[in-house]
Amino acid sequence: MQTGRVLLISGILLAAALAQEPSATRRPGRVLTGWGGGKPDEVVPQAAAIGFSELIIHHDNAAVFARTIELGRQHGIDVYAWMYLGDLPAWKKAFPDAEAPMQVMSAAEQSALAALTADTSLGKSGYQYGGEPVRAGEVLMTPLLCLHDPRVLEAFTRQIDEILAVPGTAGIALDYVGYQNYHTCYCPTSTRLLEAYQAEHPALPANVARQRFSLESLVEFNRRLAAHAYARRPEAKVITHIYPVYLPEPLYGNRLDLDVCGQTAAWYFDPLWSEQKIRAYARVIAGEAKRYHARPEGAAMIGYYNAPGKFTVKSPERLRMELQAILDSGCTRVQVCSFGDVLRTPEAAAVFREFFGPAATP
Repeated sequence: MQTGRVLLISGILLAAALAQEPSATRRPGRVLTGWGGGKPDEVVPQAAAIGFSELIIHHDNAAVFARTIELGRQHGIDVYAWMYLGDLPAWKKAFPDAEAPMQVMSAAEQSALAALTADTSLGKSGYQYGGEPVRAGEVLMTPLLCLHDPRVLEAFTRQIDEILAVPGTAGIALDYVGYQNYHTCYCPTSTRLLEAYQAEHPALPANVARQRFSLESLVEFNRRLAAHAYARRPEAKVITHIYPVYLPEPLYGNRLDLDVCGQTAAWYFDPLWSEQKIRAYARVIAGEAKRYHARPEGAAMIGYYNAPGKFTVKSPERLRMELQAILDSGCTRVQVCSFGDVLRTPEAAAVFREFFGPAATP
């Protein structure tokens, strides 16, 4: 009840601010994209008042998705459908009678997963939940479909067809396209394809071959999904966030030929990233966005949760530092997850509005 009251009050204040400035609701030259969800009639006007240009939401509820698109159009916000490699319902819809081809980890990695699952400490002893680990032996707790199985690609291209058939959809947003162990997959299909790759590259040491194969597979999977979207609807946009981390090359996102590649510049959890690291990553994200392809724009992703019982909540001063460091480094596109947490936290919303709203001054 208290959370709902805070959200309502902040929404009223933000809506009032928006009403006072009907002709300009965003800082020119900057793009703020939110990952998350919520009731469309509450979150869309609030997001517009802060300065969001894009919202990425789940599309499984057709009525909510359509209403968000409708309100987004009224407020100048593009709405994207969130797609992710952990979407087992998408698999079941495409192949209802087939067992899902899940990624396979090593025995040691499975043991690490069991230990993480059993860890009930605050923050799971420093676990980074798919971000860059700060201790050895981390894996993603979310099971993922294997991107090497061609049926997974088929399931997701079917989903793209459904999404892009919805009137007003701006495009698709890819997430969780990676490896549960942050580097490879050991399932039979992956092993067979790796062996074929090694046969084609006999001079490569086994570890180098696996690393290249795994990276090239990530790039190719993204490429095929994006190409399918463009073929289906040429004006559609494809954006992504690189997650979970690919440890051999954390900032590989500029290899992807799509519209906007979001890469983490400031993660959620303790230990929070240093300003130096944020600036260094943002420079790469923006400055090397077109290193391999002419199309992509780079976006710096900021993690923000307001869950004080589980994680440290970033202060307004902390958020201001992160955003200023990113912008100073030449990156004018920012993604934030969860935008719902931003909206229901007035002090956080105020900081984002400083940088992306009509009165932005930093």
